[in-house]
Amino acid sequence: MKCLFISIVVAYLMSGVAQVIKDLRGGILGPRWAWTPTVGKAIFVAATWIKRPIINNISSDIPVARAVAFGLLGIILQMGVLTGFVWFSITVSLQIFDNVVLQVFAATTLVVVSAPFVLPLIGFLTIPITLIVAWPLDLLFPRKETVNAREIKWCPNCKHRRKSKQYEDVINGLWRSKSVPRSDRLPCNIILETAGVWERYFKVEPDARALFPSDCEFFEKRI
Repeated sequence: MKCLFISIVVAYLMSGVAQVIKDLRGGILGPRWAWTPTVGKAIFVAATWIKRPIINNISSDIPVARAVAFGLLGIILQMGVLTGFVWFSITVSLQIFDNVVLQVFAATTLVVVSAPFVLPLIGFLTIPITLIVAWPLDLLFPRKETVNAREIKWCPNCKHRRKSKQYEDVINGLWRSKSVPRSDRLPCNIILETAGVWERYFKVEPDARALFPSDCEFFEKRI
């Protein structure tokens, strides 16, 4: 039992170190902490690596439940493989040596030297198991269906749309304003009727908005 506990701890530490190395190798494409790395940041990333497989799966196209399910699957498989590998290394060293110092040295050497060769092989051999386990998860947590942009009920598809470059600029457009802009700058020709829609839209924080409101009860599809 003690050997198993040590194996789990070492596996967790190895995963953390691997995450730090992966982030640092990413350069400008890596996470922001790796742009100006410090020892403190590296320790924090190593200690909290377990959340990354879940966070990295979350996107606008993947439901949160699916991201969590497959993230947990990745964590379990990774920890399972590493724990088994470390446990085997420790067990071998215990069988060969009686001296504690030699046991620790032998187990550490075996892990460090053989890891670059053994772990990729184990990962390859566990692919069928991963696929078998992932199949029911894929059925339980399906991806979101791809939405056709032309079917969305928002301004670009509405016959009442009025083009406004000042509003639609993706970076600095008026759609990011904290208050409702002047009516002649909004991309709508029936602003008197849709005033309530725009008021609701601009009450939402800019970072949480889409480019146009999508809950307009006056929407009429453009032909």
